[in-house]
Amino acid sequence: MKKLAFILSLLVTASSLAAQKSVALHSNGTTKVFYGNTPLTEAYKASVSGDTLYVSGGNFAAPDTINKGLVLIGAGYSTDSTAATQKTFILNSGNITIGDSASKLYLEGMEFQGGFHKTSALATNINIIRCKINGSLDFKGSGAPSNSAIIQCDISQGIELQGFTYSVISNCIIRSTITYSNNNIFKNNVIPYGYMNNPPIVNCHYNTFNNNIFGTSQGPAYYNNTCLYNNFHKNVLSLANPYYGNIATDMGNYNNIDLTTVYVNAAGGNYHLQEAAKTTYLGDDGTEVGLYGGISPFKEGAVPVNPHISQKSISISTDNSGFLKVSFKVSAQQ
Repeated sequence: MKKLAFILSLLVTASSLAAQKSVALHSNGTTKVFYGNTPLTEAYKASVSGDTLYVSGGNFAAPDTINKGLVLIGAGYSTDSTAATQKTFILNSGNITIGDSASKLYLEGMEFQGGFHKTSALATNINIIRCKINGSLDFKGSGAPSNSAIIQCDISQGIELQGFTYSVISNCIIRSTITYSNNNIFKNNVIPYGYMNNPPIVNCHYNTFNNNIFGTSQGPAYYNNTCLYNNFHKNVLSLANPYYGNIATDMGNYNNIDLTTVYVNAAGGNYHLQEAAKTTYLGDDGTEVGLYGGISPFKEGAVPVNPHISQKSISISTDNSGFLKVSFKVSAQQ
């Protein structure tokens, strides 16, 4: 209840001030709200590991490096669900660096102009939830356990996961290659990438791929022994004889499938399964394969976990008593 009251008061304040973009820094029981041209960078400078930053809708300049274990929660990125607040868009034309002291970094409900670069394996427990990433995820490292998660994200460019091991990537749209992944679990993802001699999985070893839908006409694994000891279970593939890499495990996959009979409208970005496909192509847990199955089905509108404002109405002038009429429709989230 305290969080709900806090966010409502923040949004009412922001809306009454001509809906200017803002960042609320919640630290050790106190709250400070930052406005102006660079509220996110200013709030970041004032924060310490363990703090939470609530980022309103709007366009925000980002710090070049995140080197603290912060929680950052935006208003969402889907235009369909952020009409009342605007989407939270982070302006980073290049990659934001995740520093060695950024363990327990949590990002949710934002769209990033670029991507992320992780310099080593020292930062662990990185969680990226319900974000749209227009750049790449370039996670360097020695392969030490990361214990991290990428869940319900839309990732436009390649993901390199050397410094992201013993982790989970689930219910995501992965639109490019997966490289240098070791000892990770990929579940219920949509992976439409792959053409000619460019399959989506390259130089990846000891991973588990379950309940994914591959849209590629190649692979899914790259040839010449660049992929070793990966396990594939209950995936949907368009190829009659997929190549899974060297010394791979192939169990119960659905091969030679016409994907036009699986998706409602993949060309239009609708990755829901057709009704018949929902019961035909079941994953290892008995739910449907793809984005909307598993333990964390893709959430419509990618709305973040904080209370969501779906409608707002603000009068353009005060009444005879000097009061400004403000109305919000708010729904709790999970």
